Amino acid sequence: MNFGRNPILIVIALFFLLFIVLSIVNRKSSTSLGDTDRAVRTNQALQRVMKAEDKYFEQNGKYAQHLADLIPLAPRIAGDLTDGVVSIQLDSSGDKTYFLTVASPVLSFTRTVSNGKVITHSCLQLKSAGKTYCTRKTDDIPKSLPAS
Repeated sequence: MNFGRNPILIVIALFFLLFIVLSIVNRKSSTSLGDTDRAVRTNQALQRVMKAEDKYFEQNGKYAQHLADLIPLAPRIAGDLTDGVVSIQLDSSGDKTYFLTVASPVLSFTRTVSNGKVITHSCLQLKSAGKTYCTRKTDDIPKSLPAS
């Protein structure tokens, strides 16, 4: 092919070459957590808190009243909170029952544990990356609850 006779082909070829080179050069890797990573970390935080509560119960005969009581047993809980990956709420009157909520922008888990047994559990998938850990979606939430 004789490019000297058709400069338009040269311009088009240079344009495509420039486009390809710029797309390769401008690729940036993300250093922040993605939704899949957040889903994994949310599930891990749930497991960490529940295992720490089990240890606390074995040592003290009751569940911890405060999340701070569990950090010596599972120091990574502090990391989960510091990293801003999850929000953890623990409710216990210091007896044999506790209620736990672990939430992130991807997933939300709740558990009620009494005497070592999970008596209620629920989850909500807020983004599709949480599907591995929870299949209940926001579409599954009833628009209104029946009157008591």
